[in-house]
Amino acid sequence: MKIKNKDGKKIVKYPYRNYSRYILIVILFLFISACKKKSKQQIKKNYVIEKINSLSKNSILVCAHRSFHKNSPENSLQSINDAIEANIDIVEIDIRTTKDSVLVLMHDKTIDRTTTGTGLVKDYTYFELQEFNLKISDSITPHKIPLVVDALKILKGKLIANLDLKAVDYKQLYQMLQELEMESDVISYIGKKEKILEMISIDSLYAVMPLVKTNEEMHYYHKNTKSPLQHFTIESFTEANMNWIHEKGELVFVNTLWAEDESFIEGNLKPMDSVIALKPAIIQTDHPKLLVEYLRSNGLHN
Repeated sequence: MKIKNKDGKKIVKYPYRNYSRYILIVILFLFISACKKKSKQQIKKNYVIEKINSLSKNSILVCAHRSFHKNSPENSLQSINDAIEANIDIVEIDIRTTKDSVLVLMHDKTIDRTTTGTGLVKDYTYFELQEFNLKISDSITPHKIPLVVDALKILKGKLIANLDLKAVDYKQLYQMLQELEMESDVISYIGKKEKILEMISIDSLYAVMPLVKTNEEMHYYHKNTKSPLQHFTIESFTEANMNWIHEKGELVFVNTLWAEDESFIEGNLKPMDSVIALKPAIIQTDHPKLLVEYLRSNGLHN
């Protein structure tokens, strides 16, 4: 571009000469903004882990197995509300996918045991499933198979959700969690290694809780996942392993279903006490209210 000065001499100017400096400033600004956003996102995504870690320092948290299903059908919205009213810490809900790709609460592959219908969940659309009622044992209730999104909306800001992922498209689930701003509010029990890797490929900070039966698995997940949660079994839940877990800052989830639970409600406290003595972060039980009360009486629950 050519212009003249006051003396009429031609001067050549290059208006784009300083653009490189402006571009560098813009790039720097965008980089700083991205770093701040990433930092905030990381803090948010670690929220549920930080909460469990903080609470479990002086307490043992209680997880209601298949929601709070003693007075309401398992995996029903009413059972979730019951758990909230009873001040349970964590609620386990089981997730499956319908024929029309809708996420619903259901433990079994079939609806035979828990509803008035028969057949596989995946063979019905969500609308078709609404024809059936949920049951408690052989008693028919007015409750219907609920949507996962409705269950999460109820739990948001109240209790931690433990999502047992039975038959789920992880990307679909994660998108739902993002839309609800709950990707940092839930934990997920996942039984298979390849599924663990699939979930952390979507979000490396997601609170996965892998099933751990062996020492090799215990060490593998400690090294290869950012989530410190591990779901121990009867094989892995030993004093030696728990000492190692506490030293490494991992958080153990363990079931007292069946034998320990049965003894507990019959008044034989020794099996439950032996579990409590090893100080897991979370105990999952079919009797969450009773266990919370028992732990509280021993100064092990807030």
